[in-house]
Amino acid sequence: MKITLKKPVKVILIIFSSFIALFLLISILISPIAHWYIEKNSKKICHRTVTMDKLRINLFNGSVDIKGFKALEENDNDTFLTFNELYVNANLWKLIGKTVRLTEITLDTPNVAIIQNGKRFNFSDIIDFYKPDKKKKKEKKKSVWTIDLQNITLSSGEVVYRDAKVGSCFDLKQLAIAIPQIHFSNQKTDVGLDLEFANGGNLALKLLYSIEKNSYDLHIDLKKFDISSIHPYLQQFLNISQLKGRLSTNLNLHGNLNHILEITGNGNVNLTQFSATLSNEQPLGNIDNLQVNIENIDTKNNIYHISEVKSEGIHAQFGISENGNTYKNLLVERKKDTLSTTEPDTSRNTRNTVQLLIDKISIQNSDVEFVDQTINEPVHIPITNINLDVQHFSLSEPIQAQLKALIAETGQLNVDYGGSLQNLSNLKLNVYLSNFKLNTISPYSIHHLAYPISDGLLSFVSTTQIDNNQLDSKNKVEIYNCVVDKKLKGVKSEHNIPLRAAVFVLTDRKGKISIDLPVSGDITSPTFSYRKIIWKTFCNLIVKVAAAPIDMMAKALGVEPDIFADIEYEIHPQGLGSEYNDRLNKIADELKTRPDVILTMQQSLDMEENIREYALFDVKCAYYKSHNNITNLSIEDYENISNIKNNASDFVKFVNKQTGKNVQSDDIYDKCLSLVDTNQMEAQVKSNIERRNNMLIKHFTTQNIPMSQLEILPLGHKKTSKGKTLLSFGMKISEE
Repeated sequence: MKITLKKPVKVILIIFSSFIALFLLISILISPIAHWYIEKNSKKICHRTVTMDKLRINLFNGSVDIKGFKALEENDNDTFLTFNELYVNANLWKLIGKTVRLTEITLDTPNVAIIQNGKRFNFSDIIDFYKPDKKKKKEKKKSVWTIDLQNITLSSGEVVYRDAKVGSCFDLKQLAIAIPQIHFSNQKTDVGLDLEFANGGNLALKLLYSIEKNSYDLHIDLKKFDISSIHPYLQQFLNISQLKGRLSTNLNLHGNLNHILEITGNGNVNLTQFSATLSNEQPLGNIDNLQVNIENIDTKNNIYHISEVKSEGIHAQFGISENGNTYKNLLVERKKDTLSTTEPDTSRNTRNTVQLLIDKISIQNSDVEFVDQTINEPVHIPITNINLDVQHFSLSEPIQAQLKALIAETGQLNVDYGGSLQNLSNLKLNVYLSNFKLNTISPYSIHHLAYPISDGLLSFVSTTQIDNNQLDSKNKVEIYNCVVDKKLKGVKSEHNIPLRAAVFVLTDRKGKISIDLPVSGDITSPTFSYRKIIWKTFCNLIVKVAAAPIDMMAKALGVEPDIFADIEYEIHPQGLGSEYNDRLNKIADELKTRPDVILTMQQSLDMEENIREYALFDVKCAYYKSHNNITNLSIEDYENISNIKNNASDFVKFVNKQTGKNVQSDDIYDKCLSLVDTNQMEAQVKSNIERRNNMLIKHFTTQNIPMSQLEILPLGHKKTSKGKTLLSFGMKISEE
């Protein structure tokens, strides 16, 4: 049966077939035509010469695939941008609903060079090319389109950024970006970025951005970034010729682009292998490791809460000269803009002061070399083994800080500070320096007095308290075996003081200078107690004159005191004292010349008497704590306890109240013994013996005396003076 189509139907089929044929023809020809047209007219289209290995446009699924893309610089010689492949897939049916939806954007191995010269970039000509004509009236907004970009991926990218003006260069390799979706409406945008730096290190960013609220959450994971890359920028502000180090961060930041300076966040920052050199090639400092743990930052409310700042291995030099100090010229001097008449902006809200809180600051194993070049002979004082611990650091609230260091190889420094940094009307400061060699500061003595100091040890103990601006400071200086050489001829000194005569007068017959320097009064005009030092000087002079015949005879015969003689010290000593430190140093010098000699050290004491003294001291501590309502004792407190007299009325009342009628004896020692555990007191005595032994070992080993030359003998039985403990020395020849 033959079917005959009507004429209108035939016409419709012919037209429909023609459209299909035309569409197929266009789909086949559009790729080569577009490829040819873009390459031939690229200068007119984007102001750059562009070539492509392959361009494929698929009208059926709405995809575009570009391979082997290359765009040249404006000079048509250098390469601006290349990539292996760009694939874009669009949902064409969404265009009907005024929605641009790209379901996939994949960019493989992009390579772009960004060059900045002042305010201009190597792509500024492209921006200028597309800049709209200002004279052209803006068209009225007729409709609103929705833009939805999905599955954006960039892999194996490289960005080379060079600032021609400052001479910096950043080479970012293995750049990777993963963005699940960018939706220009009320949905959030999730962006991920990963890249590696050419000089080592990598960066990972995770961004969650809300277009509707204009808010963002940003996670920054930076590992081992070479900070030398930012050196050219820092040179605009700092006089630094060289900068090295590796920076790592793990930060979580939250903010809103409507208020770009208002940021909250937390995380940590770590800097390792840091070193910097000043423009005059002088080392600024090194840091082995610096870690900052950030608890909370709120720039809007000026809150900066840091849980810990921890640093290890800081090595720095601080020098002073006629032109200033090491850090005086660190900042680049900037010329004032004489043409600018802009007044400072005082309209900003200054109600919120900076609230800085650092829970803990710890600086360990660090050193600073102090260099003074303001005098004829430069002074070098190394400060090593620096350990600083600060608890609850704040600009306004009181802090607690402890500092330990070794000054000039032998000087042991301990500092305890309690108080506010902004308000000095109330604070407490304890400083303890021992075994400091005076010849270290001999250049100062020459400069000011023309007298060299060739020997001597210094100990300094200071307890300072300020209460409502009232200063109460007790300072004790002890100097032993101070040797002042003859005055240098031809040296012009600042002061004409007979230093040798002054030392002779102040030194007692044992070679010791002991000076108490109490300072008290208002902190704006502290006073100094001269009366006590003058009286002590007078007493020392009388004793010296009385003993002069014996001392002069010993000097005439060339007899030196026996440095190995027994040492007697109090049962409750803070240390052996400066004169005994000097004895120990001389013994160390003798041991260095005789490596076959073994030094033996032995303590002797009356255990029963020691237990009685410890019981008395223990009860005095309890009385002192109760009387002053304190729990922890400082160096000053132990000094005050030692000064409590046994028959002090308040102390006796305290003891009688504790003992009641249980003890019939009137002896204060017997009463105190009844209040303590004698076994515990004996343990304290033995612990103190062990502490002194360890102190002696440390004293010699820090002066490079090997343990093979030292021997501690068991507790001896030598008879001791009342209230004294005895330390005896001996020598024997090593059999090894």
